[in-house]
Amino acid sequence: MGGDAAAEPPEAFTIAAPIDLQDRIAAALFTYSDLFAAARRRLLYILGWVVPVLLAMTGFSSWQEGDRQDISAFVSRFAADLLGLGGLPILVVVVPVLLYYAIQPTLVRSRLKRWYRDERLDQPISATYRFEPGGITVFLPGRRTVLACSRISGVAETTTHLFIQLKDIEDVLTLPLRLLSGEQIAHIKAWAASCHAGAVGAAHSLPEQEAPPDRPPLLSTRFQLTEEDRAVALGWQMERPGMWRRRRRGFILAFLATALIVPLIFGFLWLLDPVRVPLRYALPLFVEMFATTFWQYVLGFWALIAVIIVLHPWARRRHARQLARQIQKRVQAYEYEVRLYDDRLEVWQDGWRNSFETASLEGIERRDEHFILLRKEDEPLILPLRALDGDKLSIFERAIARRIGGENHRPEART
Repeated sequence: MGGDAAAEPPEAFTIAAPIDLQDRIAAALFTYSDLFAAARRRLLYILGWVVPVLLAMTGFSSWQEGDRQDISAFVSRFAADLLGLGGLPILVVVVPVLLYYAIQPTLVRSRLKRWYRDERLDQPISATYRFEPGGITVFLPGRRTVLACSRISGVAETTTHLFIQLKDIEDVLTLPLRLLSGEQIAHIKAWAASCHAGAVGAAHSLPEQEAPPDRPPLLSTRFQLTEEDRAVALGWQMERPGMWRRRRRGFILAFLATALIVPLIFGFLWLLDPVRVPLRYALPLFVEMFATTFWQYVLGFWALIAVIIVLHPWARRRHARQLARQIQKRVQAYEYEVRLYDDRLEVWQDGWRNSFETASLEGIERRDEHFILLRKEDEPLILPLRALDGDKLSIFERAIARRIGGENHRPEART
């Protein structure tokens, strides 16, 4: 558990709080809660447009078939159509959408869990946090992060976690409440009350100042992360082998489900009033409808699924661009400085520094005009090729290749 703050000077204290799979999921849900909520609301917007259109089509059909009689006759026939075959398209649309809306939070959590497992990020890792008056230093396996107070937004507490929110960084520092004492929680909140971006005179310099390295970096470069860079990173995540396997399974299940859904709906409608059509008459009719009616609906659903399969790559790219645009708007565009040393890769920003041990790198992939650096027990890094102009590209490739032993991919967990 955490270190004892009383053993250190009052202005500095250290807490050790290991992070497991559930903590990673909680951090992702907290960080992107607004995006997940917006995606859920879009389901209701879809119903808000589709259902009135289907109701209008059913109403128009009822009015036409009713010889355009008086309004009472129309209402009676319209109600009968809604409760019969005329209302089937509405039922087919509304029920799955509302069901998906109800279980969407559970599905999001499940998908995050599967993604972390696919990327072998589901094992507990050690995490140590050193709180200082000028900021915070976080020690993770193969990585050290230093943040000045100017990059701290504040502290948020949920029923299970304490999150240290970061300014213009799409991440949070996660401390599980189960590992914290009441005294430690009080110390963190007292520290956050004075160390945050909105505080008067918030420190911009990093809380620790190391001695200059004995040797200069192998290379140093600067760049700004653009919307396109973020779209490439998101697209890479969407194309991982685990995601491909799940999409394939999902489409197969969709074909099977749509082959059964229409007969099941007709069977359910018959169960609402089985006395009207006894089973000895309903069963032969039901069998006959497989050859005369059901297959038409099934072919229609399968054609729709086929169109979705064809358009899915385009939809994924569009979704990645939309998410990248949303994320880009949420953060200020800081300049990154990358420094590559023999034993580490450092990424600098104003009031923030990440230092990654090169021994923690386990693979490198090239996607379009970007490098994806795969790391053990942590999420990958993205580096645009435009930052490696001149001979920097060859220096970078040689230095990284020596440290990853020729590996070019991250082995995945079996699912």
